[in-house]
Amino acid sequence: MGPRVRLISVAAAAIVLVCGVVLALAARDVGWLVCGLVLDLLVVVVVAARSAHNQLNMVAERVTATRAETQVVRYEPGEPLDLLRRDLQRDVSALLVLNRITPPTGAMPAPGGWAATPDTLLLLVDRILAAEEEPLVVECGSGTSTVWIALALRARGAGRVISLENDAEYAAATRAALSRLGLSDWADVRHAPLQRVRVRDEDALWYSAEAIDDLSGITLLFVDGPPGHFGPRMRFPAVPLLAGRLSTGALVVLDDIDRPDEQAVEAEWTAHTWEGTSFRRAGGSDRAALFETIR
Repeated sequence: MGPRVRLISVAAAAIVLVCGVVLALAARDVGWLVCGLVLDLLVVVVVAARSAHNQLNMVAERVTATRAETQVVRYEPGEPLDLLRRDLQRDVSALLVLNRITPPTGAMPAPGGWAATPDTLLLLVDRILAAEEEPLVVECGSGTSTVWIALALRARGAGRVISLENDAEYAAATRAALSRLGLSDWADVRHAPLQRVRVRDEDALWYSAEAIDDLSGITLLFVDGPPGHFGPRMRFPAVPLLAGRLSTGALVVLDDIDRPDEQAVEAEWTAHTWEGTSFRRAGGSDRAALFETIR
């Protein structure tokens, strides 16, 4: 109820009260005063009820307007909803291709989230199938990607993937998934606890030396670990410590390149020569960077 109506109501109540007082004095009868007070009470009740009703109507109108606004769907180019739609389309497309070129024999672990995205998995599988020499894939961090890599190796009919995993339970879960899909012969998941190592005059955490001692001739290195919650630039040691074990023409894939830490790692990898090998960005996927090796 608006201010004008409230002012009129107050004025009417005052007039009724004054009239009651005057009549009560003139007639010497308090009943007139009581009547005036009753009429004033009725005015107050009516005004209050009407005001509450109007308030409820206003709230209902606002809720309806808000719901109408939230139901408007806009696919403006570059806006978050449009970018999400593109990501979904890319993921679905990549999964369709993966299932066609490397048909799984059972339910596969879910991609995305902490695991590699379908677009990154497709990049890895495509490079494995197109490799000229027998692939030796070394993977830092096991999981969904291990299973897809092993599936690609089986489809190719040659090669092996060595997966380094710092978490014993996660390593066991990856082995179980490989076994369930009949892929155990194509993969070696190694429990490799993190240890302190020296890299370019600085201390770093990396997989145990025993887990990588026998590695050589690596054709594809996929760096998706150790997990970032252990500290900054956790994936930096991969190239300094494994560059000398890469074959000529080897490829390196660094996952989660959208994060600042991985971008800093890329800058350091490409700014120096490691064991006579330099690295150059040569493409990638939605969330991973691909590097060529140059000797």
